[in-house]
Amino acid sequence: MSYNVLIELFDNIADFRDYVPYVASDIEIEELNSSAIGTRKQIQGIITIPLWKSIIQDKDSDAWHHLKLAFGNLTMYKAVVFVTIAKRMSGGADVYKYELESMRRQYIDNYFNAMDSLIQELDTNEMYKESWHNTTDFQYLDNLRIKTTAEFNSLYGIDMSYLFFFRTIAIQREVLDDTIGGYFTSIEDRKAEFEVKLKRALAMLVISVALCRFDIIEFPATIRSLFDEQKSSRNGTDERNGQLGLAATLQSQAMEAIKAIDLALSEPESGNIDPTTSYNRESDKIFLMS
Repeated sequence: MSYNVLIELFDNIADFRDYVPYVASDIEIEELNSSAIGTRKQIQGIITIPLWKSIIQDKDSDAWHHLKLAFGNLTMYKAVVFVTIAKRMSGGADVYKYELESMRRQYIDNYFNAMDSLIQELDTNEMYKESWHNTTDFQYLDNLRIKTTAEFNSLYGIDMSYLFFFRTIAIQREVLDDTIGGYFTSIEDRKAEFEVKLKRALAMLVISVALCRFDIIEFPATIRSLFDEQKSSRNGTDERNGQLGLAATLQSQAMEAIKAIDLALSEPESGNIDPTTSYNRESDKIFLMS
């Protein structure tokens, strides 16, 4: 008999319904297990298995409830399309595409909000803080230029999404290593004048790369709202083209800011950095096709 991973967090389907909206009365918790397996792996990949085990042992903590919200809603986000098809094939009422997409959007919104709250809890609660700060991703922050969600949000609005910030740690490392990291060394003597401008360019480049790699549903609401799915002409190709278009715009704006910094740095000094040496080559990891 297979093990149902949902019972780690939920006592029964009634408990599941307390955290996840619109779970039909004819759904049994066993039916959601296949979707829950992938969900658990996804969340454990973010918070680590030791922290997962620590949280589920403390059922009175805020982290426990945030984890249940995140786990339940992401599971239903993955499962609802199968549940809907099964219901139609068994003679049940059809669900319109826009209704299904609205449900899935609500589930993923609930998941992101819960994960933002969970990561914030891990980052501030003394019970979890040390373990969280010892995770690999968190330790990478020591070598980054934008080190907190709040700082990133002040440079480019991401709705204070802790989850999105931590998912872009690897991208920020890549952009710094492969493109503009050297500029931060060049402005050491004039940090007050250029640091914020350079960090804003870095934030735009991170978002630009993320737009090329993430599904739009994985972005904070402010960015997702630029690709409103309720438009009558919206389809997958339009949405992808829109993402790539915004990515190209952000990259262009970032490059202009860097060029301006480069010009300012070159005026009093003979040596300057050619801003075209790291951009717009096919070998560049953030090169975009227009």
